[in-house]
Amino acid sequence: MKETDVSEANLRLMRELIAYTMENALAYQTFTGAFVVKDNMVVWRDITSIIKDNDPLAHAEMKALRGALSIMNGDLTGCHLYTTQRPCPMCASAIIWCGIDTIYYGLATNHQWKYETEIHDFYENLNGRCFGPVLEDECRKIDELLTAHGL
Repeated sequence: MKETDVSEANLRLMRELIAYTMENALAYQTFTGAFVVKDNMVVWRDITSIIKDNDPLAHAEMKALRGALSIMNGDLTGCHLYTTQRPCPMCASAIIWCGIDTIYYGLATNHQWKYETEIHDFYENLNGRCFGPVLEDECRKIDELLTAHGL
């Protein structure tokens, strides 16, 4: 499903995520941020910290899921995940395992998913919904910021 299928509330949340990620991009040397959202309210926000934490599993999506699970008694029913880029296979699987049925992503790029339709098929085959790319040009500005600083 494309950006035109998302509501104004979804776009507002995505813009909030882009701003959050932009604020933290240089400190964490990453272009990926993620929100877990329920009833149009952010439950948990996080940023990829692979370099900062020296942890290859410290993806924003994984960290946001863990945080949300901790405060929602392990139940993410009715929650959605927003991320600034297409999730990698590890994060995509975790999103499904946690019960997230809808994901919104910004950048269509991710070296782990070769074809854009693969992630959409992955979610739809598991009765989920996947919207993206959403506000891709705005998300690309995070990459441009990092590149401008030699990262």
